[in-house]
Amino acid sequence: MSAPKTLAEALAAFQAGPPMLTKNKAGHQSRYADLVQVNEKVLARLNQLGVIYTCAPTMDEGGRFVLEYALRHVASGESLAGRYPLKLSENPQQMGSAITYARRYVLLSLTGVAAEDEDDDGRAAGGRGVAQRATRPAAAKPAGRQVQRATAPPLPSGGPQPYTAAQRAKLMAGFGQIGVDDRAERLDICSRLVGRELASANDLTQEEAKRVIDALDEAARQDSPLLYLAERTGTGTPGGEV
Repeated sequence: MSAPKTLAEALAAFQAGPPMLTKNKAGHQSRYADLVQVNEKVLARLNQLGVIYTCAPTMDEGGRFVLEYALRHVASGESLAGRYPLKLSENPQQMGSAITYARRYVLLSLTGVAAEDEDDDGRAAGGRGVAQRATRPAAAKPAGRQVQRATAPPLPSGGPQPYTAAQRAKLMAGFGQIGVDDRAERLDICSRLVGRELASANDLTQEEAKRVIDALDEAARQDSPLLYLAERTGTGTPGGEV
C-alpha cells in the first residue's frame, strides 16, 4: 500500500482499522483508557501513516488558558488544528490532570477512536443498563463501617426544578448521536455547557437540561460534534448563554 498523500487519506486508512482501546484506569465513577495506552496504540499507528499529533497548554489572545493542538500530515503539510479550553487551577496536580485529560480527549475526538465500553450509563443508552444493574450482587460492606454516599442538596421549594425522566432520555440519545458513551466525558460536557461544576447529571435543572439537549442536537448536525462543543463551551460564560 502506498503512503497516504493527504491528511484525509491518512485518516481514512487509520479509521479503516482503528486500534482497540481498553478502559484500564479507574476514575470518578467511571473507567477510561489512559494517555499511555492512547499514545502507544493511537499515535504509533498515526505515525506509520505519516501523521503527527502535537499539543501544548498556552494562553490565547483573549487570555484564556487552552490546549493548542494540531494533527499534521508531514508529507502534505495539511493539518487539523484548534484549541481546547482548560481551567486554571492553583493545584498543580489538578492542573496536570486537566491537561492530560484534554490531550487524550482531543486526540480520540480527532481520530474517531472509541474505547471499550464499560460504563453502565453508556449501556443504559441502549436500553440494557437498568436490567443489567439489577442482576449484579450487592458489594459487601466492611464490618463495623458505615459507608456514606455524597448526595446533592435538594433544590429549594419554588426554585428551579430538577430535570425530568423525559429529559434524561433525550440527553442520553443526544450523547449517543455524537458518540460519547463515557460518563466522565458526558458530565464534563454538561458542566461546561451550563457553566458550573456538576457532581452528577441529577444536579441539572430542567432549564439547564434543555440547554444541554439543544446544544447536543446542534452538535449532531456538525462535521465534528465534539470539536464544535469544545469551541462553544470555550466562549461561554458561567451562568449565562453558552
